[in-house]
Amino acid sequence: MTRLAFLSPREKRSFDSPPTLNKRNRPAYFTVTSDVRKTLSALKTPATKVGFLLELGYFKHCAKFFAPEQFRARDIQYVKQLLHLTQDVDLAEYRSARYRTRILALLGWAAFGDSKAVLVAEHVQLLAQQQLKPQQIFLATVDFCWKHRIEVPSYHQLSEVITDSFNIVESRLLAQLESLLGKDDRSKLDDLLLTPPAQGWPVLTQLKIVNQSLRASDIQRNVDACAALADHFYAVEPLINQLSLPDQATEYYATWVQKAKLTQLKQLSNPGKRYLYLLAYIKHQYMDRQDTLVDIFLKCVRTAINSANKRVNAIEKKTRTERRQAIRAITKSHQSARRLLEEITRVVKSSAHAPSEKVQKIERLIDDYHALQTESEASRLAELEDALSRDADGLPYYEALDHQSLRTQRRVASVLKTLVFDPDSSEHDLLSAVLHYQRTDGQIGPSPPMEFLTCKEQAIVGDAQTFRTSLYKILLFQYAADAIRAGKLNLRYSYRYRAIQDYLIHRPQWDEERERLMELAGLTRFSDGARYLADLKHGLEDRYCAVNERYLAGDNSYLSVDKNGLAKIRTPGTAFNEEQAVAALLVQYGVVPVQQLLRDIDQISHFVGCFKHLSPKHSKLKPTIETVLAGILGKGCNIGIDKLALISVGINTNTLKNTVNWCFSLKNIQAANNAIISLIDRLALSNAFRRHPGELHTSSDGRKVNVAVDSLHANYSFKYFGKDQGVAMYTFIDERHSLFHSTVISASDREAAFVIDGLLQNDVVKSDIHSTDTHGFTESIFAATHFIHTAFAPRFKKIGRQKLYGFSSKATYQKRGYAIVPSRTINQKLILKHWDDILRFMATIKLRYASASQLFKRLSSYAKDHPLYRALKEFGRIIKTQFILTYYDDVDLRQRIEKQLNKVELANRFSKAVFFANSQEFQDGTKEEQEIATACKVLIQNAIVLWNYLYLSQLLTDTTDPDRRNDMLETIVGGSILTWRHVNLQGEYDFRREAANDTPFDLPNILALKLA
Repeated sequence: MTRLAFLSPREKRSFDSPPTLNKRNRPAYFTVTSDVRKTLSALKTPATKVGFLLELGYFKHCAKFFAPEQFRARDIQYVKQLLHLTQDVDLAEYRSARYRTRILALLGWAAFGDSKAVLVAEHVQLLAQQQLKPQQIFLATVDFCWKHRIEVPSYHQLSEVITDSFNIVESRLLAQLESLLGKDDRSKLDDLLLTPPAQGWPVLTQLKIVNQSLRASDIQRNVDACAALADHFYAVEPLINQLSLPDQATEYYATWVQKAKLTQLKQLSNPGKRYLYLLAYIKHQYMDRQDTLVDIFLKCVRTAINSANKRVNAIEKKTRTERRQAIRAITKSHQSARRLLEEITRVVKSSAHAPSEKVQKIERLIDDYHALQTESEASRLAELEDALSRDADGLPYYEALDHQSLRTQRRVASVLKTLVFDPDSSEHDLLSAVLHYQRTDGQIGPSPPMEFLTCKEQAIVGDAQTFRTSLYKILLFQYAADAIRAGKLNLRYSYRYRAIQDYLIHRPQWDEERERLMELAGLTRFSDGARYLADLKHGLEDRYCAVNERYLAGDNSYLSVDKNGLAKIRTPGTAFNEEQAVAALLVQYGVVPVQQLLRDIDQISHFVGCFKHLSPKHSKLKPTIETVLAGILGKGCNIGIDKLALISVGINTNTLKNTVNWCFSLKNIQAANNAIISLIDRLALSNAFRRHPGELHTSSDGRKVNVAVDSLHANYSFKYFGKDQGVAMYTFIDERHSLFHSTVISASDREAAFVIDGLLQNDVVKSDIHSTDTHGFTESIFAATHFIHTAFAPRFKKIGRQKLYGFSSKATYQKRGYAIVPSRTINQKLILKHWDDILRFMATIKLRYASASQLFKRLSSYAKDHPLYRALKEFGRIIKTQFILTYYDDVDLRQRIEKQLNKVELANRFSKAVFFANSQEFQDGTKEEQEIATACKVLIQNAIVLWNYLYLSQLLTDTTDPDRRNDMLETIVGGSILTWRHVNLQGEYDFRREAANDTPFDLPNILALKLA
């Protein structure tokens, strides 16, 4: 069995070798505590004592054991001095196996063996089922071992586990498929590769194109493609269900088919693998097409509603004068009638007249009133009253909707007929109407289901004799669109529009394997909800006490509380010089062509090696460095692959396109980014930007970008795009200026839903504290970040308006004399009632059964808060209150948040400079292509950041004058590495192969740089 190779030989040696420590950090690892002293006193020989302390220190650093012959000479010398040993020691005497159990017991870790090896293997197999990249699984597994305090195995052991997992997963699938596939099933799948008579394209090729346009003819093409897929899907649905492919694995296999040529599919040596890929492709395409049709449906219905509202507003504006005159006329008429009534009342109550006289007087008053009211005026008043009554009942809106109905039907009638809804999780009355519409092919008749409409709407639509068919249909469209968004109408086959319970770990599996899944997800400490809430209660009480005591004692001069209990804070400004000072140092080198800069960075980080063929087990295409760099610039600078090939020297267009098609996946680009970020992390200069050693502060923010082509993913927003449409690039950055995650989201989506994705879906940055602006905050995100052990620290623009919560009532705190008190009591019963669901929800995210953004978007869309969502928000209020109290009390924290958010705002300006071509507008309509372009842009940004660090580190290394060096370091750390004035991003791109040149940077000396 060939073992998977996912690290370079250099990376393997580094992983399996003891860490390289320096004079500054050796004391942190080689320390003689009281427990260690007891063990050392029991050891007999100096060699054993030195070997034990060395092995203990190395394990503290990387959670691994090493052979004595690998121990580093400088570390041996340091430990000898620490133990006051002067004689030579022969570490061959040290029998490490005897003492490893003692080291594990001292540190509270477990050996990689027996049950722990099984646990790690289960974790790896879970990731392999989702077809993650082997290198990604490798990094995630090392992180898993650290979190669970399990000894990290060697590269050889891990590669065996990962290889076995991939082989087990694939073999199991192929064996299962072989037993399930019948002759008819194979024939149906093979038919996809055939070219039907009178058609120029094979069936499979025809199904690959998704049209992004909202023109009626293009919508119909998508509907026809979905209907064609439905025939294939339902024919093999039993097979797909029995295979139980996770969504991530389905997308992986389907992506391979999407990129492959027909001949490549036919040439697969194992027919079972071809059938597996085709089944995944059919499932993926059908679910994705259903989502596409929903996107079309929602956008078209929203357009119709907006048009109806505009029409009503235009009519109201046009008839505003007439309505005012009508109101005056009716008011005058009513005043006359009131005066008549008053006169009649006076006559009736008068005692000076006989009854007959009263009747005569009343008759004269009525005759006089009618004499003043002509027949035409009476008719006009009736018309005006009727018009105003219609306005009050909202009839103009329904008439405007009716006016939009035919146009909307032409676009979405066939869409609604094609969507497949889940009856078990959809609202009954509305679903009945939709199913009736589908069964009758839109010919709904005079008496369709109307229970989903309000009583007023039913009256407006009319009965069987006066039934308004077109109005009924557009109201059905409107209700269906609202219900899909609100989670009241859910699809059966979909990635994005299923019921929330369909995304979570299935209830039977959770009930049966709860403890194991909790352990795999690192949630064991939260198992007992009542006990955990009790601990939080104690901590929150202490926090209220500490903040109030400091405020009342006058120790917090930046906080004030007015008579209404509204808190106000001041935050002193921070010294943040952005890029000017650092830029002045960098331009001394001159202007660097961007392609040369990328070459320099690749020589050091080898990020180009991450651009591997889509298949995790084969490397069928090994692209040249020049081709990969051309693809990165074509995508990341928004030039486009075709145009870049035309304006460049030394690039073959077909080779470039083939490389981008097979090697430019999001996972590969992220791996390349990780290679650069890992090197940034190793630099002393980058870590000088950490406010607190051992803690990493991150932040995220979005930037709106126009989309120049048809795109279902884009949205209109006059505020950001004028009359055009666009999306948002959402980017994450840490305080060392590493851009570690990016995605593209709809301009209408709230950014908060994507915060957890960025914190979990990267393998090199572990955020200890994360900041966003107000738009990135919700109480449920406070809850989720707590479960992933990241402190959430958003910037509140109006902090005093944020509600505080407590476990005790407001009055309880006021009796203690507190000025800062909660406005509401935490609902502990709600949290504990749904505690198990909260843990299941978080396990689903952490074990990657579904992304956090998927779950939060579905949960937050429900018209009435889902019980799980309410419980999550209630728990999040505890964490939010803890943070706000700290925010009140800690001016340093507030300054850190401001400074970190300044960095992400500067990163957005940096983004504009890199993504410069085509008016900075996306030229691709699909979300996948937009995300690839964004990831390439981030890769260029990170490469520039690393180049800047290397250049400045080289300057510091070459500077011998300590005072000048300190001044230079202070200038650098007081500014920002996000500067690009010295980089030529535009101009001629020459990719002709150059002779191998040495890197301009002395990396060993840079890595050895000491700043303190």
